[in-house]
Amino acid sequence: MTFTPQIPHWGAKNNQYSEKLYEYHSWLLDTGIKNGLISNKNKQLVWDEFIIHSLYFGIIIRKVDKPINKVYDLGTGGGIPGIPVAITNPNILFKLVDISESRVYELERLKSILGLKNIEIIRKDAKSILSDHNLYISRCYISSKEALGLIKSYKNATYIVSSNGEDLDHDKNMFHVKQENFMINSTDLRHIDVITVR
Repeated sequence: MTFTPQIPHWGAKNNQYSEKLYEYHSWLLDTGIKNGLISNKNKQLVWDEFIIHSLYFGIIIRKVDKPINKVYDLGTGGGIPGIPVAITNPNILFKLVDISESRVYELERLKSILGLKNIEIIRKDAKSILSDHNLYISRCYISSKEALGLIKSYKNATYIVSSNGEDLDHDKNMFHVKQENFMINSTDLRHIDVITVR
């Protein structure tokens, strides 16, 4: 399979960050796989599923209707989606949260390698970070249904989370839910739910 690291038309503004995104992609294929941060996958799949999918979180963050100075990536693992979104949004502070000491160690090293000044790595249980008025992102850490239960008592909290595209049964008086649909390449549709506590 030929590797074609393209950014879809919806992410064209991110082309200026291509070099750093490629560098992160290479790190995932080497250190990420070797140290168990991601499972062994081919170059194209890592690019599409981890880099491109993550970039759409940045598109959504830019559309959020409230001032944003920091974003928490809960259960970040190998820095997904936090690292690609931080690379392409250098004016926002991203706090990458994971409970694993080894993952936090590798992410601290990656932060230095990429020279990312807008990232803070936190070793904690992700659920202990939750509070009112914050913005959270997760790609694989939690389902949309679990996110509803997790943030329901946090006033004006927003959780942007990957979903399977199904309708989310929720209390419309308690939550506002918007589903974003996008293509990560020419054939693969993906979904992200934007859940806000009213």
